[in-house]
Amino acid sequence: MKRIWIPLALLLSVSTLMLLYQWDQAEAGNEKVSKSPNLDVSMTVKENELQFGYTYEHVKAGIYTLEPPEQATGMECSQKESPCRITNQETPEMVLEKGGRVFVNYTMPMPANEVINEWMLVLKKEDRPVQQPFSLTIQDYDEVKDPWLVPAAKKSDIQMDNLRYYKFSSIDDSLPLTRKGEVSLWKKGNSLITYEAETELSAEVKQEIQNFLEWTGPVLIQLDQSDTKVFDNLMKVEGRKLKALQAEYVVEHLRKVTTKEKPWELKVIKDVFTEKKTTMASEIAASLSEEELMLWKKRLLRAESIEDLGLFLDEALSSVFKTETSFFQNYEAPTEDSLYFAEDKPVYYHDQLVTDLIVHYHGSSYLSLSDISRVLNYELTEIEKNEVYRLEMPGKEYRFYVDQLTFIVNNESFGMGEELLIMIEDSPFMKWKDLQELFDIDLKTRTK
Repeated sequence: MKRIWIPLALLLSVSTLMLLYQWDQAEAGNEKVSKSPNLDVSMTVKENELQFGYTYEHVKAGIYTLEPPEQATGMECSQKESPCRITNQETPEMVLEKGGRVFVNYTMPMPANEVINEWMLVLKKEDRPVQQPFSLTIQDYDEVKDPWLVPAAKKSDIQMDNLRYYKFSSIDDSLPLTRKGEVSLWKKGNSLITYEAETELSAEVKQEIQNFLEWTGPVLIQLDQSDTKVFDNLMKVEGRKLKALQAEYVVEHLRKVTTKEKPWELKVIKDVFTEKKTTMASEIAASLSEEELMLWKKRLLRAESIEDLGLFLDEALSSVFKTETSFFQNYEAPTEDSLYFAEDKPVYYHDQLVTDLIVHYHGSSYLSLSDISRVLNYELTEIEKNEVYRLEMPGKEYRFYVDQLTFIVNNESFGMGEELLIMIEDSPFMKWKDLQELFDIDLKTRTK
């Protein structure tokens, strides 16, 4: 037995060394292409526990604040050159007497769903994050065959009998980590999309996902879930309702960058992008084209810090429509008021100034009925406040009803006009096109 055992032991040792050599060579090959980051992070999976280790290079002496994940325990630090100590486990601070290489580690339990999302340690100096790209190594002793999914470029994946190594290249942000399990997988760039096994992703779904990924960095999208939730780089989608995902993504971004607590405006934004027919959402959908909605979304996602959310949303709408509006600023939810854009531009009847304000509403232009009647010497009477108006002109009398399809001519016949008369801040405005036809006038604009 002894003669057989020695060669087998040697064979196993050589095999292990060869695998480790492959690992080192794979890393060395990539280091020639791109500079190694100053932070190396490792996650070791063993007996359903996660052991995280951080190797910081060239850290200066001083006191650092550590913000660990919520479930992290047993945090420790060490340094070869000099002592390193952590003063408090609840609100930990790391004290370094000398600069150099620093090692920090902690443990976390494996989540029940095996999706590790908020795991990253944040190191701060004088309240400023010491943010830098990092490499990620995963060593899994529990599951060799079920691969780990990380939305990042994978440098190496080496499988042994009781261990599997993964190495992911320079990463700029905390990314979700999960095993593949029994789901199907579609890759788009470094982003990963999982969906129910033995099903297919339609071309339409893939195109929607590609459009969505234009707004994000590398993410993990889990389709066919029970509800829709958006985290930093992890998206859970109810079924394949991608409009709900996009809406939730915009809302979560605005929630992070606004100082307002529980802003009612976010419900309106969500309704717009999920195409719900609520009052304010319907007003926006009716006023903007698909292209304009996309431009508005782009403006919202570019926001970095918002003190007045209503003002910001109105400014974003105004920049897209290129005309001013105060839709969100003027009203508190719930509201039944209309979205309109006010443009300062003079309108003339022959050479006489009629008005210097054009209102744009639901894709049509409107002019003040009071201004028109004054300039043309027509008599305008308010029969019911903000509801019914009578306009008398030579040979004709009209009775108009706000937000109604029909109007009365000479108390004996009816006319029809969709959204003919609307109220803007307690003043009646009539659709430009219908106004010219009814009153047989030709109005012109001029640049100021």
